[in-house]
Amino acid sequence: MEVDLTKEPSAGEVLVFTQGGGFLVKGSMHEVTERLVAEEWPTFELVESEDRVVIRSAQVVALREGKRRHKGSIGFVHGDDT
Repeated sequence: MEVDLTKEPSAGEVLVFTQGGGFLVKGSMHEVTERLVAEEWPTFELVESEDRVVIRSAQVVALREGKRRHKGSIGFVHGDDT
């Protein structure tokens, strides 16, 4: 499975970069970091397929936390041309 590493993760998702590739997993940055520190072989749930994956904590090189998307709207106001 390939993960689009250029796509920004959503809220509740963390992109885990390892020496072998990237994994988009469910959880917060705090949860993922705690598990990587506490366990040598933590198990995570993949966002795309909901499969379980074991990531060796010594192989993690970076994490990117997802952000909540802000819904925007554009409003038009009829102007008076006088």
